[in-house]
Amino acid sequence: MREVIQRAKSSKNILLFLDYDGTLVPIKRSPQLALLPPLKRNLLISLAEKFFLCIVSGRSLSEIQKYVGIQDISYIGNHGLEICLKNRHWTHPQAVEIKPILHKTLRTIKSKIKDFRGASVEDKGLTASIHYRLLPRNRRRQISEIVKEETAFKSRWLKVAEGKMVFEIKPNIDWDKGKGVLKLLRWLNLKEEPLLIYIGDDETDESAFGTLDGMGLTIVVARKRNSSAHYRFGNVKEVWQFLKTLKKLKNNFFLCSARRP
Repeated sequence: MREVIQRAKSSKNILLFLDYDGTLVPIKRSPQLALLPPLKRNLLISLAEKFFLCIVSGRSLSEIQKYVGIQDISYIGNHGLEICLKNRHWTHPQAVEIKPILHKTLRTIKSKIKDFRGASVEDKGLTASIHYRLLPRNRRRQISEIVKEETAFKSRWLKVAEGKMVFEIKPNIDWDKGKGVLKLLRWLNLKEEPLLIYIGDDETDESAFGTLDGMGLTIVVARKRNSSAHYRFGNVKEVWQFLKTLKKLKNNFFLCSARRP
């Protein structure tokens, strides 16, 4: 953490990109329980007054905006498929086209796992998450087979990836969190070269770590998992310790104006 802070001290402008689940809040038994405490929300508000702040999430754009609850910051939802910068919104057009196929697939998966107590289907509009954290171990292989079988039938349009006790079903297009960040960066009219800091915990953040390599500092939140990130925080608590220290830095104001996408 010390080296990251030293880099931040020497930078006039900072762009802060933060994942939500597993980074700002601990992973919970149910996504609905992953709430941001008011004091931590206030800290994010303070950071947004000094730096450019963007929350990057696999959740839908509307949901992550609701859970963070801060206006006038940027959001990237659905693994980069949705972007909000001030009053400007963008949704990946190919993901919109594939949406009906995704919903049809989800209906089939729901019907096949309806008796799997502890498993749930989260429809996020453009993507979906099949959670099995509460599912008994002896049934996890079954749900894996069902999800992979149903998406294999539609591999031209859909792809599936594994996360922390979750299957992520996404449109089969060349897009991810990293590309979402790059698109947002193109919307910014940067006055000076900034220091970009990206913090994330899951496999889905690896795309951002790779894409942003050489552009700034990438930090994985994990004790042991292999990662292409430059630095490592052990847990969510260390993330907030870093953010508190970052808030205390002086003369680090992000200066930019948004241009039309």
